[in-house]
Amino acid sequence: MAYSPASNTTSNLPQSTVIYYDKSFIDNLKANTPFLRVASRRDLPRNSGNQLRLFLYTALAANTTQATEGTVGTGVSVAVQTTTPTIGEYADYASFSSLSLATAIDPLVENVAVEFAYRLGESISAITRLVADSASGADSSVAVELPASSTSVYTVLTNSQIRSSVMSLQGRNVLALDGQTGKYGGVIHPFALGDVLADTSQNSPLDILKHTAPGLMKLDDLGTTDQAEVVEFPSSAVAFFKSTQVTTTANYQSVTGLTALRTYIFGRDGVIAINLGGNGDTSYGDGDWRNIKCNVVQNAPISVADPAGLIPGWTSYKVHYTASLPPDTVMRLRYIDAASGIS
Repeated sequence: MAYSPASNTTSNLPQSTVIYYDKSFIDNLKANTPFLRVASRRDLPRNSGNQLRLFLYTALAANTTQATEGTVGTGVSVAVQTTTPTIGEYADYASFSSLSLATAIDPLVENVAVEFAYRLGESISAITRLVADSASGADSSVAVELPASSTSVYTVLTNSQIRSSVMSLQGRNVLALDGQTGKYGGVIHPFALGDVLADTSQNSPLDILKHTAPGLMKLDDLGTTDQAEVVEFPSSAVAFFKSTQVTTTANYQSVTGLTALRTYIFGRDGVIAINLGGNGDTSYGDGDWRNIKCNVVQNAPISVADPAGLIPGWTSYKVHYTASLPPDTVMRLRYIDAASGIS
């Protein structure tokens, strides 16, 4: 026989249709912010003005003319080049009402502080990147544009092109970014990284590494999903940081709908990052947003500015920062623009 249906359902039990709010928010997607890590760093001391003048001696040419015996010759006049970047101040804050802090289901100030850390990391990285992008205006050898004729016919980034750019730097006596490891530093988009790894031609990373067990293990490391992992292609002498925050070029090579991604290679003093540590400035370390701790204030005391304590919490950051190219006509970096086969 048939059983009777339930006499009570969610339609007449309003307490069964309430919403449970998960207090653990889902992480939003954040890029790496690595450009400060490939810059050389200088400090502007406090109370020393808002500009830092950088100096560089022009290298002297060889002297192959013998001195005349017993004759005092003409003294050599040296040349000095300079550039004078101006420090900038960057700051943001978000304040919260007492009602919002008393009713929000999440740790509001702390969570927004994390978002501000990312905002600051993005800002420092972007400022540094934009200075690097301007280097081709001073030295045309900085920029390499790989060919493209349509949205299906184009040349992707290869390890061979990376090596060529490295040799271009070495051919101008550009020093390694890190004098200890003897490597240049780089920033590469994951799509461009995938293009290099997908190359099966002779002397590609796959071809070089596939012949030995250690090489195969190294190949696994190149394709790791760890965002913080540094990638070094064989025989390239470049330690690449992965980031989606590279410069892109729309309608690349006048091809409508084709976008190019920029891959960067930095030697020492490719870009010079300048910090002024003012009172109350937020420490940003190596520019990785994960390591930035913004100001977090909760339960602020009542004051003449807020006698009723209506705004008892806030988060903020403040830094004094700028970046500069070296005072030279020879730039210490290279970038490669190329469309990608990955999307």
